Amino acid sequence: MSRHLRLVYASRSTFAPIRDGAGIHPEVARILVQSRRNNARQRIVGGLYFADGSFFQCLEGREAEVQALYDRLAADPRHRDVRLLDRREIDAPAFGEWAMKHVPNAPEVQQLLARHGRSGFDPHSFPPALVDAMVGLLLERPDVAPPGEPVPGLEPAARRMFFTRIAVATGLVAAVGAAAANWLR
Repeated sequence: MSRHLRLVYASRSTFAPIRDGAGIHPEVARILVQSRRNNARQRIVGGLYFADGSFFQCLEGREAEVQALYDRLAADPRHRDVRLLDRREIDAPAFGEWAMKHVPNAPEVQQLLARHGRSGFDPHSFPPALVDAMVGLLLERPDVAPPGEPVPGLEPAARRMFFTRIAVATGLVAAVGAAAANWLR
């Protein structure tokens, strides 16, 4: 059985920024489309956050494929100052069927940074605890788009984790609905 790897890196973009409030950067949108297509074929999952000209990305999958993707990203002209933040063996991918989940610039990230005494998004300087917290936030926050094509051959443990999250979310919605109905009586 092949080993699974979680690899987290930071990089700075080489493309010009857009004004605040203009939505997702067109180059980031292109990266997401390409990543979702290619990662699904390679059975790689993960999450991406982009702000202040910096990428924070978590990749999960079979070790050889994840390492090969990281090597390609380090050579990609859209990235500079690529820095490995974390590399560890995992039992199963935690990102479920997200070939590349994208979390938009969210207030929760600013709150997380403030709790760690930071005002700007500079993942190159994140200590391990903040790297782990940021990965956790990527896992918790919703994406702006559906997962897309399912990742073929996703291991049963990851598939169970994905469907467990769906079941828990559905149960929470039902409980809130029932509580609201009782309150309105």
